[in-house]
Amino acid sequence: MKSLAFKASLILAGAAWLAGCSSDPNTRKLKYLADGDKFYKSAKYQEAVIEYRNALEIDPRSATAHYQLAKTYLALKKSDPAFHELNESVTLDPSNAQAHLDLAALLLDRLQLAQAQSLLQTVLAADPDNARAHALLGEEHTLNHDFPKAIEEFQKAIALDPDKIQPYAALGAAYRAAGQLADAEAAYRRALKHNPKSAPARAELGQYLFSVGKLAEAEDEMREACDLDARAITPRIFLARIYMAMGRMTDAEATYASLKRIAPENPEVYEALGRFYLSTGQKLKAVEEFQSLAKAKPRDFSIKNHLAEALLDLNRTAEAAPLAEEILRANPADPQGLLTQGRILLANGAYEKAVETLQKAVKAGPTSANAYYLLGIAQQSARFPDLAKASFNRALELQPRMASAAGALANLDATTGDYADAFQQADNARKVDPNQLSANLAKARTLIAKGDLHQAEVVIEELLKQDPSSPAGLSLLVNVYSREGRAREAITRLAALIQQHPQTASLHFLLGLAYFSIDNLQQSEGSVRSALRLDPKTPDAYTLLANIALAKGQAEEAKSDLRNAIAASPRNLLNYMALVTQYEKEGNWHEATGLCEKAHDIDPNAPMVAAELAFLYLEHGGNVNSAVALAQVAKQKMPESPVTADALGWAYYKLGSFDSAVVQLKESAQRVPGNPIYRYHLGMAYIAARQFNPARLSLLAALQTDPHFRYADDARAALQQIPAGVQ
Repeated sequence: MKSLAFKASLILAGAAWLAGCSSDPNTRKLKYLADGDKFYKSAKYQEAVIEYRNALEIDPRSATAHYQLAKTYLALKKSDPAFHELNESVTLDPSNAQAHLDLAALLLDRLQLAQAQSLLQTVLAADPDNARAHALLGEEHTLNHDFPKAIEEFQKAIALDPDKIQPYAALGAAYRAAGQLADAEAAYRRALKHNPKSAPARAELGQYLFSVGKLAEAEDEMREACDLDARAITPRIFLARIYMAMGRMTDAEATYASLKRIAPENPEVYEALGRFYLSTGQKLKAVEEFQSLAKAKPRDFSIKNHLAEALLDLNRTAEAAPLAEEILRANPADPQGLLTQGRILLANGAYEKAVETLQKAVKAGPTSANAYYLLGIAQQSARFPDLAKASFNRALELQPRMASAAGALANLDATTGDYADAFQQADNARKVDPNQLSANLAKARTLIAKGDLHQAEVVIEELLKQDPSSPAGLSLLVNVYSREGRAREAITRLAALIQQHPQTASLHFLLGLAYFSIDNLQQSEGSVRSALRLDPKTPDAYTLLANIALAKGQAEEAKSDLRNAIAASPRNLLNYMALVTQYEKEGNWHEATGLCEKAHDIDPNAPMVAAELAFLYLEHGGNVNSAVALAQVAKQKMPESPVTADALGWAYYKLGSFDSAVVQLKESAQRVPGNPIYRYHLGMAYIAARQFNPARLSLLAALQTDPHFRYADDARAALQQIPAGVQ
């Protein structure tokens, strides 16, 4: 009995011990790490992430868990979270050389060269024969364009570890960057000679041959690489790209499809076919492919992002919206999810919300050129041109050959009157993509501004071949036709397009614009109202209605339409200023000033608003110092404008700085000698500066230009006050 009791007590004690182990935090952490390692080795990276995160919940200072999670993120091609985890890893375990090297590699990707070099020197100080450290240091020298040093480091890496293929490829790339093409190809062939049965060596040579346009030889090398390794991924991906370059799309599609059978759990592989469909414009096939993948892999949010992207390309916004919501519920800071949500908001016209969302996307993915590009689009649509310009420039810094960003920047420059930069950026974009829509629009706008209507029409017709109903392209065409007296041709063309697309609001609006250009106000108004029935948010529709009302002499209706235009587009300053002009015509200075102040609050740097508000303050009881500050802003933003020079000069006159006033007002009068107000202002400044002869000449010139201009009586009175015979 004692024996049985003793055994029972042992069993109970053992059970208690096991229960204690199961609740011991360290034991659970080790189990999560072990499970994560199993998933990582099986290429089940999403599952591995969950296990490593579980381990970090228990022990946030586990250097091992941080490093393993970083490696998993690297396998998933998620560099931003990998970067964070590697930073944690090297902080917690400074002796982990591999973590230092992985972090240095990411720093090189981000072009943070000094930080990368510092890490590499730390590793080499402890281990001078670390081949990977020499190879990465070679990459750092390459990025700094110090090719002799780069070549030296790659040679060291090869000598230390001749079986590694990557240093040979990097050496070849350095030779190529230095213009030594024979040495470059020799480096790739040297790798193959040392490793004749290496599929990666053949693949690297094939990539090089592909990069220098030797497509047939590149195909041969890639096929050899595929034969050497029946499950190799990289050579098959490049083989598909070679087929695409050769125009053999069927072979490319078949190659991408075969990849899914080789590595069905590798995201780079199973997404490749869908991405191929996206890149070749096969949007419906892309949707079908990603829908199939989403069913098979419901926890892979990357697939859902690609599916949403394809749906948005097909204008199926309602189907994309729940996908974006699902992605952001799982991870509110998911960069791609935020980009998708931003695109949806843009498509729905919610521009300010799109700006807010895309700012989060930029913060979550600071190296994403596409994020900055979309943010720029949102900012431009929300009427923040300066912010949009900065975003487009940042996109081009991150991706210098991004044609869409260059085109958008060119279009923005053209819209804001910076035609020299617009032309340059448009040419840059067209070199990369001759059919880039924004670049062609910018070039056409610039040509119109220069008066070269014939060449502008050529460019517009080119872009309309791609999209015959492009609202922006047709708008420019209406502009050109109207300037050339050919508005009826525009009407005929637009009417034919409306027969094909009767529900397209923008076409009805443009038809209204064309009718307005030939003073057919009844047809113009009918077309604009048709556009508003189809889409109450049709851009500029109420503005055109206001112009129609003014042409009919219906001032009250025009003001009502302008108020509707402001409500429909609260950041479009042109509508504010048009309504300000109406109030000024009525002598309603209080309303004019208040509305101009609202416009200035929306964009304190808008030069024409600042100039107009300065005049209102100067002429109708405002603060002179405030007027001077406003006029200075206007002049700084538009230094060549006679309007801003006149505003600043008149402000100086009112302030009592007469010599400064003469300088500015002389500039405005010289630029537009036929403007009597400019002549009058200059004459008054000359009188105040006691330069009576030029004052007399300026005032007489103003009256000769228009004896009945607004300040004609004041000019005559001023002439009477000039002392006779005084020069």
